[in-house]
Amino acid sequence: MSQPYDVAVVGAGPAGSTAAQIVASSNLRALVLDRRSIVGTPVQCGELIPTPSETRRLFPRSKMMPKAVNVPREFITNRTKSIRLISPNGSTFEFPFEANIVDRSRFDRQLAQNAVDAGAEVQLRSTVLKRPGKNELTVRTQNTTHKVTANAIIGADGPRSVVARSMGLRFIHSESDLSPALQYVMSGVDVDPSVVEMYFGEKIAPGGYAWVIPKGDGLANIGFGMRRSVGGDATPLRRYLERFVFVLLAQKIESAKIVRKTGAIIPMGGPLHETWFQNALLVGDAAGHVMASNGGGIPTALCGGRIAGESVVKYLTENESLSSYEQMWRAEFGQELETALRVLRVADVVMPSDVITDICMNLAGVRFLEPLIRCRLPLPVDLASKTFVKLLYQFM
Repeated sequence: MSQPYDVAVVGAGPAGSTAAQIVASSNLRALVLDRRSIVGTPVQCGELIPTPSETRRLFPRSKMMPKAVNVPREFITNRTKSIRLISPNGSTFEFPFEANIVDRSRFDRQLAQNAVDAGAEVQLRSTVLKRPGKNELTVRTQNTTHKVTANAIIGADGPRSVVARSMGLRFIHSESDLSPALQYVMSGVDVDPSVVEMYFGEKIAPGGYAWVIPKGDGLANIGFGMRRSVGGDATPLRRYLERFVFVLLAQKIESAKIVRKTGAIIPMGGPLHETWFQNALLVGDAAGHVMASNGGGIPTALCGGRIAGESVVKYLTENESLSSYEQMWRAEFGQELETALRVLRVADVVMPSDVITDICMNLAGVRFLEPLIRCRLPLPVDLASKTFVKLLYQFM
């Protein structure tokens, strides 16, 4: 058996690559394992990252987050200035929101290259099958199956994380909280390049929303995410997306062509109650580090990856418990993630149908809808639910 690595990172996304760079920069032997043949491909997100100034407004307590999302200009394809929410009957609510739209494939590859430049080893086409022992991973490559040993394990391998499964049932996301998402990248789309659009409705994306994110030069990411536990029917996901694109957006995509198709699973149940155990920890989607009110997870992946790397270094060099990882990420962005989950739960109560969604969105207006998208409740949770329900019954 080969010499043990200090750290094995499973997953070469933003969280995993960032953690590996931190570890390798501390002269520790780091290995990154990823099942894909090319880092960053396929792209499985809308590619929107809030600007550093916007991130300060989203995560006012975080000192690390604004720096973490400072994307080099070469990876930015467009800059948007506002978000427009569209209700089922077409009412619109727009407010300022600054974001960089990035080329995720190139950006992810650069993050992995940063880890390699720091001294990490990256092995692609390497699928982690299981973690049979505390310090072991069983890895399948194209030709062989072998074991990798490491003194610490970082699970950055998504919402159905193999590392999480090895840590016990309490580290596994509930299937009802996993949101499937489909997306087309389309060319020749007639949209305002400065505005991100979010569409709501039970026929569009039950328990979620659909989006139009302009990438620049006539390109746009057009997709949707939903929760089957809210949708309650067996309609194929592809039909939801086709209906949204070719019926609702018919005028905007009249001359458009589909460039790429992609899909993903997004964990929408908030952060796990625990994200570490013994010598392993979880980060990014594996840890539930996703803003449930809007589905965004890149900022928290970048920031969480840095915290994960630093925590593992202290664990290995200073014998500090990995519980410090939990404490650090919760201090940086945990409150906002918990609030975002409460926002989603309120929405589930007051927006069960298109008719009620329209009424609620019009009653709320920009004044209340803007903070909801920003992971903040304009009122305490119980008061918010009771207020909207009371107004709803008065209106009807």
